[in-house]
Amino acid sequence: MKKTLLFAITAIALASCQPKQTSFQINGIAPDSAMNGRTVYLVDINTQEKIDSSIIADCKFSFTGSVESPLVHRVALGRIVGDVLLDNSTTAEVTLSRPCEVSDNGGYNDKLAAIFEEVNAGFMSARKLYEELMTSGADKDSAAVVINEKYNQVYALFHKAMTENKDNIIGGYILQSTANFLYEELAGLDSIMNEIPSSANFESLKKYREALANKENTKAGKMFVDFKGKDLNDNEVSLSNYVGKGKYVLVDFWASWCGPCRAEIPNLIELDKKYGKKNFMVLGVNVWDSKPQFLASLKSEGIKYEQIFMETNEATELYGIQGIPQIILFAPDGTIVERDLRGERTNALVAEKVGK
Repeated sequence: MKKTLLFAITAIALASCQPKQTSFQINGIAPDSAMNGRTVYLVDINTQEKIDSSIIADCKFSFTGSVESPLVHRVALGRIVGDVLLDNSTTAEVTLSRPCEVSDNGGYNDKLAAIFEEVNAGFMSARKLYEELMTSGADKDSAAVVINEKYNQVYALFHKAMTENKDNIIGGYILQSTANFLYEELAGLDSIMNEIPSSANFESLKKYREALANKENTKAGKMFVDFKGKDLNDNEVSLSNYVGKGKYVLVDFWASWCGPCRAEIPNLIELDKKYGKKNFMVLGVNVWDSKPQFLASLKSEGIKYEQIFMETNEATELYGIQGIPQIILFAPDGTIVERDLRGERTNALVAEKVGK
């Protein structure tokens, strides 16, 4: 009995003397032999900098390194990417598939995968229910109510997972992955970010928060915020050359490659023709585009109203614009009347304000 006890004590002592892992290890698998010889990169998701590289050989690659605190790096091979949650105790296996499979023996990544598996099952259930309702001939509006409730239950899973992991990297990662569709108002985002300390580790969240703050600063009732771009003659021009000059100005932030943007253009042309001789004008602000494509689309779409071409992201950043088209009506004094306008709502508002 003493011998058994001594053996147990010795085993515990040996276990306690094992060296603590002080660096992360990523072991990669390339499922396709055609990937051999290609370079896989380890990318810092905050800076987008490539911090390491590994050449695939025998369908394998690896990375090792250390981090000061838990964070996320991205494994990238062309368009195949996978995020890996890391601390210095992580040993992760990454399979280069779409999506990438990441596992780490019960660590951050396995926990995250389980969360997303539950969420994805919820989304699939909602889609299946919607299809069943449509097949049964249910009214679309009543079906939407049911499905929205189902989606709210799924979104609640995200919130539960975030709060349960608020003090580790999982909570912050889930928030940065879902913020743009779960939190569309600044107050809501600030509230959850204060609740999830690890959210401070993600630059994308900080940028999204800045966008919401700028959107809040340019909501209906606020005075316009000025910016500079170029006119069609390549001269510097400001929004203030048009807005706040005694006319209603309907400003369309758009790009030539944007299908929904181009779908709005015929309506804008008609509004310009109908009300352009009154105290009203349409102004296009071309963003996220190339000058040649912009100019070509003016001709192909038959656009005659004034344009500002943006060589930078200043305009979209100042107005917190995350997607286009973004159509905003400005009052004669430069106050924002309404933003997020489309189609018939645009027509009705312009008719109400100008067509008197």
